[in-house]
Amino acid sequence: MVLLQQKKLFKIVKKSFPKVVSIKLYILIIIAIINALVLSCLTGLTIHFYHQYYQIFDEIGIEYDLSINNVSFFSEAENKSIPVLWKHPLVSNINCGALLNGDTSYIMKESKEFKKIKYLQNTFSTLCEDIRKRGHYPDKPLSQEEADFPIAYIRTIYADYLTLEYQFLLTYAPQNYYCFIIDKKQPADFHSKIYALANCFKNVHIIHNRYQMNSIGLNVNSANYDCMRYLNDKNYKYLVVLNNDDMPLRTNRELVEIFKIYNGSIDIEYGDPGLHYNRIDLNLNWSLGHLEIFKEGDPRKFDSKILSSQLEFQKGFVEISYPKKTVKYLVEELNLTKFFKQLDDMELYANDEIGFQTLIANEYLNIPGRIDADCLKKDYFFKDSYITRYVKWIDSGYCDRHETRHNICLQNIKTLHLLKKVPHLFVNKFKSEFDFGGLTCWVEYMYNRTYFEHYKPINKSFYENLSLVKYGNLKYKPINKSFYENLSLVKYGNLKNYIKDKEQLCEMSRSNN
Repeated sequence: MVLLQQKKLFKIVKKSFPKVVSIKLYILIIIAIINALVLSCLTGLTIHFYHQYYQIFDEIGIEYDLSINNVSFFSEAENKSIPVLWKHPLVSNINCGALLNGDTSYIMKESKEFKKIKYLQNTFSTLCEDIRKRGHYPDKPLSQEEADFPIAYIRTIYADYLTLEYQFLLTYAPQNYYCFIIDKKQPADFHSKIYALANCFKNVHIIHNRYQMNSIGLNVNSANYDCMRYLNDKNYKYLVVLNNDDMPLRTNRELVEIFKIYNGSIDIEYGDPGLHYNRIDLNLNWSLGHLEIFKEGDPRKFDSKILSSQLEFQKGFVEISYPKKTVKYLVEELNLTKFFKQLDDMELYANDEIGFQTLIANEYLNIPGRIDADCLKKDYFFKDSYITRYVKWIDSGYCDRHETRHNICLQNIKTLHLLKKVPHLFVNKFKSEFDFGGLTCWVEYMYNRTYFEHYKPINKSFYENLSLVKYGNLKYKPINKSFYENLSLVKYGNLKNYIKDKEQLCEMSRSNN
């Protein structure tokens, strides 16, 4: 009997053994895969931290002489000797002239290994004396044209103190105004550096510990609007909104000439909104009434048609150049607080790029300097005439994939000679942690153009022929009697003919550039 039971048990074990082995084999395979993944992650992290700390030790290990030599040259613009641009010892031996002139062999040689600086960005002295030694800050306008045409700047900032100081240096003029918004979550040392810079100049205002910003655009619209309110009583002609990484392509005098040509038009990017509706929660109420945009006493506050109308969204870069009349209207005639908060509450990507574009395109808000929405809907040729911010995307073939940030090509020593030909106002972006040499050479080029080179007038015809400029100039300039009458038909209540005239105006604004 016992023998029979043993035989049955043996048969059961024999039958089950392959299944047990199979299960164990599967478990071993899964464990091996998990171990391989863990090992791969650990290897990747080790390599990452090795390169990161190698750069830290490389920067810290070399004791650079950061003293500032009192080297000066005669400046035609200032009619006196002024300091040359201070350059970090890491990049002081780079031949910037060869790079800017497109010397192919030298560019190839230098581009094999970019000079980088990241972890020591905030180690520079911010004593006013040292700031002024690193570059020249004039105490009076460089020309009468500039004296009569102050420019205001708004910039949201979060990193790279030395780069920001360089940008400020290139845009600085004593008649201009500057409002910086510091990202609230940045380290205290960064806040203190920016405050130290601001304390050296009476025309700089800082907003800090108020707005926490991020890459999806959180609080950027509200922060920029806050600066607009602060600057509203300042005597400027145009206001430029920028972000942390926008580097000047034009001197202050060139900007004055260009903005005079714009003559009250807004330089703003308009794209195809249909491509970006994934950035909008259309289930929310976007009516003008719900958003409480109109202030007390505004007759539009009692117009049911206007209040029930829904915003039609537009998308474009945050960087915009506004005439003073536009900013004054935005601040004094409209209440944008609820609209910006509702955009932020969506927590969707890049809501900062749909805020002001959407408002400015709206016909009921009637913001000065705007382009009629019907014209924008027809096609998007106005997008091609936008010049405040210059970018090159990865799919343009302008750069290699490893030379990008958020799919935008990083400018470097290989692109400097190309930037000289760009007619835009600012470029995005240079990063010192990617190529500090290229960044420094561009700053030196712009600094020298401002102070040490004879001024060359801009190509006015290029800017006069931009669609945004032509539209603004044609809208208020009579071409002939019938055209003048059409432009005045609002007064006569002939809406049908007025709409036809807007279409004509749109067509006449096409650029020939």
